Amino acid sequence: MKKITTTFIFMIFTSVLFSQQFGIKTGLNLTNVYGDDKVFIDDDFTNPLKPGVNVAGFAQFGYGPLKFNVQAGISQKGFIMKDQIGGDSLGGSVKVNSTYHLNYIDINTSGNYFVSDMLSLNAGFGLLLLVNGKNTVKFYEHTGDYIGLFSDYENDAEIGEDLSGVDFGVNLGTTFYITESLLLDANYYLGLATLDPYEDSSIYNNSISISCGYIF
Repeated sequence: MKKITTTFIFMIFTSVLFSQQFGIKTGLNLTNVYGDDKVFIDDDFTNPLKPGVNVAGFAQFGYGPLKFNVQAGISQKGFIMKDQIGGDSLGGSVKVNSTYHLNYIDINTSGNYFVSDMLSLNAGFGLLLLVNGKNTVKFYEHTGDYIGLFSDYENDAEIGEDLSGVDFGVNLGTTFYITESLLLDANYYLGLATLDPYEDSSIYNNSISISCGYIF
């Protein structure tokens, strides 16, 4: 894994040396996880998308309809679990919201095929390096016997023990150029490396990103 990471980063920065355009982009992430070993409180959970932000610098080079794009930045990922404990008319209930916050350095590269001067279809690979992770659990709407029984808490994740420090996957997306300098970008990331550092369970990142960018 270390060799793959080092090679990927070397390829990225080598490509930047030959780039013809530079820019910045920022936007919204809507993230979740998938896999056979998603851990939930019970079968009545709900699992909405977790919002986050992404900020990156990018470089583009190439001629004709096919160009290559490389970028690096910060990306907030993770997932949310919501549930209700109890719920019977006599004992009461309490609702719980458990959010997993995962902050990554996001490095990726893609080939962008321009179907017109204003629109490209993009496909490539991404590498995520975990900066930190945290789980926050909040209990709300206590009723009956559950009043005062639970308290909110949060736990920091230890990289390499609780979470894998490296993720990699594929990116698919499209870019719409409003002008030569201003663009809108939509992207889907499918993680291929489990979040479990010991690879004993299968749980993977996936996310939708919508960004606005500016080319200098």
